[in-house]
Amino acid sequence: MRDVPRLPKLRCHSLLAALLFVAALALSGCVFGGESERDLSEYFPDAAEQPAQDGQTASGAAAADGAADPQSAAEGYVPPAEDLEDLEVAPSSARFAVQSFFHLVSTGQLGKAYERTSTETRERISAEAFERRYNDIWAEATIGGFTWEVVPQEDENASSHEVVLRYQTTFFGEIEEFVQARTLRQPHWVVDWTPDLIFSGLGSPGYLINAQIEMPARGMILDRNGITLAGETEVVIVGVHWDSIEDEQAVLDFFINRLEMDEQEVRERIYQDVPSYQFIQVAVLALDTSPAVIAEFEQLASMGILLTRETRRFYPFGAVAAHVIGYLQEINPEELAELYIEGYRAGDMVGRDGIEQTFERILAGRRGGSLYVIDSIGRPIREIITRAATPGANIRLTLDVRVQQLAENALGDEPGAVVAIDPRSGHVLAMASYPRIDANTIVDGVTQEEYETYFFDDRQPFINRAVEQLYAPASTFKAITLAAALEGGEYEITDRVSCPALWMEVGDQPLRNWKDEDQGRITLSQALAESCNTVFYDIGLRLDRIDEDLLPNTAASFGFGQQTGIIGLNEVSGVNPDPDWKVAEVNEAWYTGDTLNMSIGQGFVAVTVLQMANAYSALATNGVVGTPIVVQSIEPGGAPPQVIERRSISVLSVSADTLEQIQAALRTTISQPYGTGFYVFRGSVLRVAGKSGTSEDVILDPEAIDEEEEAEQADDEIEVTLSSEESEDEQAGAEDDGEAETDRSTNHVWFTGWANFEDPRLVVTVVLDDADSGSDDAGPIVRRILEGAILNNWVP
Repeated sequence: MRDVPRLPKLRCHSLLAALLFVAALALSGCVFGGESERDLSEYFPDAAEQPAQDGQTASGAAAADGAADPQSAAEGYVPPAEDLEDLEVAPSSARFAVQSFFHLVSTGQLGKAYERTSTETRERISAEAFERRYNDIWAEATIGGFTWEVVPQEDENASSHEVVLRYQTTFFGEIEEFVQARTLRQPHWVVDWTPDLIFSGLGSPGYLINAQIEMPARGMILDRNGITLAGETEVVIVGVHWDSIEDEQAVLDFFINRLEMDEQEVRERIYQDVPSYQFIQVAVLALDTSPAVIAEFEQLASMGILLTRETRRFYPFGAVAAHVIGYLQEINPEELAELYIEGYRAGDMVGRDGIEQTFERILAGRRGGSLYVIDSIGRPIREIITRAATPGANIRLTLDVRVQQLAENALGDEPGAVVAIDPRSGHVLAMASYPRIDANTIVDGVTQEEYETYFFDDRQPFINRAVEQLYAPASTFKAITLAAALEGGEYEITDRVSCPALWMEVGDQPLRNWKDEDQGRITLSQALAESCNTVFYDIGLRLDRIDEDLLPNTAASFGFGQQTGIIGLNEVSGVNPDPDWKVAEVNEAWYTGDTLNMSIGQGFVAVTVLQMANAYSALATNGVVGTPIVVQSIEPGGAPPQVIERRSISVLSVSADTLEQIQAALRTTISQPYGTGFYVFRGSVLRVAGKSGTSEDVILDPEAIDEEEEAEQADDEIEVTLSSEESEDEQAGAEDDGEAETDRSTNHVWFTGWANFEDPRLVVTVVLDDADSGSDDAGPIVRRILEGAILNNWVP
């Protein structure tokens, strides 16, 4: 065996031993108290879950199988596990007692291990405290298990046996420890236990194990051009130290008058139930606070007003891209239970939402630190092991902060969302959602007013409406219906279909177009461009009669009803309804009316803004639906970046000819006077293709259909909806005629388009939660973003 350092043997005279024994009795509560108040016994393995030979080394296990002579103690023989665990049989030697003790500890049988200890040990510490001491040390040092080896020596009954312990820890890696196990004969052999048998030097009164954690620099979040969206900065914190305060009112007046803080807020922060020697944070100075003001505040220490500096997360652009980036917040108990073994501690800040949360471990890096034996007042006595911290990696996004700001300014203070995506690469250049939050206020700690503003706002500012909110797609979905018609509905793009104001092919309740006049027979291309509902009802009826799964299957190929697979953001899957879905979710059969509703983007179908933008990206290019990308690369310091690659999700269920025909039809929506987007883009230098949509959030109750009519028409049942392109004024007129829902309902409106038509560089999709018209309200936002991004050459 290789040479290893040896601890000096204990040589205690009787007087000294007596004195030490008395001291131990007096201080036993301190010596054998837990390392902390935590109950983390799950870090200590249960005996039933461990293999029989867990505590033995490889050589010991081999010996237990009979490979060595049981009488040859010098060769390191380890008895079988069943012998080591049998407390009914007295240990045959001092060495056997030591082996049995460490085997029982290593397999989690602490109660049995305690029975292998001396009378003196049991007088010093109870069985419960004994187990708690091990559990606390296991938690503090993140020990998941250990192996042991009793160093061979000629005398099996020596009073001291050296043991090599090899701890496997989650945080520090393997720790090799050498301890000296004293034995006594009372009358059989026992181990005279002290905490030194866990870590050398731990046996002195009040000594504990303490892990001191080193926090590495958190990685930055960058935009595609390397501009910092989230970084770190030094902040100056003003607080109080009660032991130094003589005039409480003067301290209150300083914060209330000089820092212009609310008196109640100041009192709540200052008068906390904490030790008087502890620094209490009261305010964080603004980053632009002048050095002269900071120097002035530094002169107030005699009043008990102190300054300290901390490195904190900082978001230079405030609320810009807040839903994508996320923010930091103090770790909660559930997160701490999971992350404690990685070095996280109470009070640490962790990522919440967005990129900060998804890439928490990558951004946070690898915490470093040292494991110490400390004395009763917390001074390090011995360093057991140390590990260096590793800084967090940077995350480079595909967002362009210029396009992001452009999108957010265009959206303004209208609740809704914007997605701007490069259809060639799938890179998301902008993703905006309103209302939003300023992440800096969350990191610094929100005031009561801010808390109420954020958390009790009915508009839910923490929701990323681009990926977490579902909307009926309305007429933007008609491109999908047209694709199903051309591929499986036996239609040609040049076919002419009647576009009446009222459509009564099914049931006795008319379905309306958004225009009051009969448009005559128009081509399918024109029907898409001017968004004729009644033409698409006609198409839906034929599709349903051919195959009720035809339209849902086509929609599935566009990526609806499933997550886009974007990495870094939480997203919902949406709903792409079909007969099986309706039976499972609604417990009803699929009716023709379901297909009719779906044909104009109403009924059960529900999508996210990102799904729509991604679907139109496939329409604008090669017909392949790929994963959108918002995280471009992970960039660890000193190592090559890890680039996030796009992958294919599906291929649109259309031929190349059909794809070109739909693209051309979406171009006429913008280029022809009858198109719903013509007046939005009139005069633009860009060649744009796209589609508008206006959807009702409230639909008529299916029970509005007469029950007798339902029984007679069976599969021709309809859920009647208001027109998907109908404006509020037109709805009011319909209500006057008694033909529309009388309950108040709210429009959400869409516009999605791309430019340039022949060379698609950017797809922009906008939804507004409450507006009148997709063309009139959402369309100008799309135009502003397309022109600003492309004409300024911000799109690569």
